[in-house]
This record gives sequence, structure tokens and C-alpha cells, in this order.
Amino acid sequence: MSVLGESLPCLKLEALHDGDRRSIFDGAGTHASRNVQYDQLTTMLRQEERDSYRCCDYLQNYPSGFDDDALSQGEKSINEACRTSIAEWMYRVVDHFRVDREVVAIALSYIDRVLSANHCADRRTFKLISSASLHLAMKVHFPNKWKDIGKLIPDLSQGDFAIGDLVGMEMEIVKSLTWLLNPATARCISVHMLSLLEMEIPASVLNKVASTAIFFVELSVCDYSFVTMKKSAIAIASLLNATERDIDVHLRIKKALNEIGCRIDWYEISFARERLWALHKQTCLASSRRSNTSFSMPDIPKTEDFPSPRSSHHFPGM
Repeated sequence: MSVLGESLPCLKLEALHDGDRRSIFDGAGTHASRNVQYDQLTTMLRQEERDSYRCCDYLQNYPSGFDDDALSQGEKSINEACRTSIAEWMYRVVDHFRVDREVVAIALSYIDRVLSANHCADRRTFKLISSASLHLAMKVHFPNKWKDIGKLIPDLSQGDFAIGDLVGMEMEIVKSLTWLLNPATARCISVHMLSLLEMEIPASVLNKVASTAIFFVELSVCDYSFVTMKKSAIAIASLLNATERDIDVHLRIKKALNEIGCRIDWYEISFARERLWALHKQTCLASSRRSNTSFSMPDIPKTEDFPSPRSSHHFPGM
């Protein structure tokens, strides 16, 4: 598996400012809390070994490599660019409503697992699956914000579906996932790994590392290359990248991994680290070229199949 051998998605995701991301560690770690975090972490690592939470390379089942300009949106098959566009759109929506970005990773987990087991007829159906997944993730994990976003989603679809379609698809998703709606995300795993070091490293350092690692994780959510990879591998790669210049924390993380007894494929970790650095560099360059930080995004170049949203309340056209 080679990073250079695969094209990078054109990401426009930006890291949250320090003031927009709440601190995770407060320096109040104890042996008791460490034991709890350790137990929760090992539970998450066991969860990702279950077939129900694994994803396959489902896009290989869809036609690609031909000119489908003559097809209608309802006839075009999905591709990696569709998934990237949906992920970035979700981040813009949740940022606008000041909802924790973790909900996007959860929604994408729903989407990837559903499409690993079911065929998606076209891009209009993919939009409905994606909208229903975000709606469901909000309802389960952030119910206090659910109504604010949920009631707007049919409007964001530009008339492609109504609230009844959304509710119907939500039920299909729940059945497909067999009610497994609490996936262990790479962000959650990475934070729990850092929490094992809370009594050894100042909270200020841990929060800085966590902020950087979480952005690496958020980049991975947008990139289809990480769909089949274990979330623990993404978490470890993100933490090692975030601590690359802090040898002490870097080594302590590796020591903690040995204590956990986590099965690590270092070849996979190496690929993930390189890929994440490449995405990070590309995203930083794209950010530096933009003259403003408005919620609206420029159109995707014509080489892509569809434009990015023009505003915060505009669903990606596909």
C-alpha cells in the first residue's frame, strides 16, 4: 500500500481554533479514573474486532472510469468524491450549529457499514442515506441539538426528499446496523489512550496533543482510504504524528500501547501516518490560499463530478 500510489481527495477541512474546541484534560487524573479509562479502551478495542463494525471496500462494486456526464443525478453511481463531499458538508453543518464534530465520524460509520452490506442505487439515494445517518447520529448522541438540524435536513436536500423519506431511510439504516449505533471512533480511542498518561504529563501538553491528533482523525474521516482500516490504527497514527516533535510523549504513548496489549500492524500504521501527513499538508496549503474563512466554499474543479455547496444550508449536488 503506497501513499504516492493513491490520489489524495481535495479536502477543504480546517482545524477548529483553540477557543472552539473544549479542553479534554484538567489534570485531575487518578489511579481510579485511569483504571476506568483503561477498561473502556480495552472494550472499544474488542468492539472493533467484531464483524458488525467492520467495513469493506464497497466502492469497488460500483462502475467507474467512464464519462457519465449524460446521466442524470439519479442515475450516476457513487464514488470517493461523493463520500468526501458529504463528509465535508457534514463538518460545515455541525460547525455552523456548534455541535461536536465527533457526530460526523459516527454518521460516516453508519454510512460505511450500511454500504458495506447494501447496494446504493444512485447518488440521490446516497444523499438520503447520508442525511438520515447524520439525523440519526444527532438524535442518538446529541439529542439537545437534534431538532435544530433535523428539521432543516429536508430543505438542505433541495427538494430531493421530504421528512417522510428521511424517517423511512432512518429505519432502514437502524435495521441494517442491527441497532449497533455506538461505534468506537478513532477520536474516542485516541483520547482514551492519552488519558492513560494523565498522571505523567501536564494537562496543557495533553490538550495540545489531543487537539492536533483529533484534527488528523477528522482528516481521516473524509478520506475513503481509511474506511477499511481499524479505528485504533488511525488513532495510533494520529497520536504518533501529533507527538512527532515531542519525543518524551511519543515514547510514553508507545509504552502505553505495549501495556494495553494492542495488536499493532506497524506497516499499516506507517501507511496511515504518511497518508495523514500528506492530507494535512494539502489541507494547510489549501487553507493558506483562501483569502477568507467564510462558510461558503468555492466550486470543485470541473474534473470532479459535482460542485461543493455554495452555502452552509446547501446540500452537495451530486
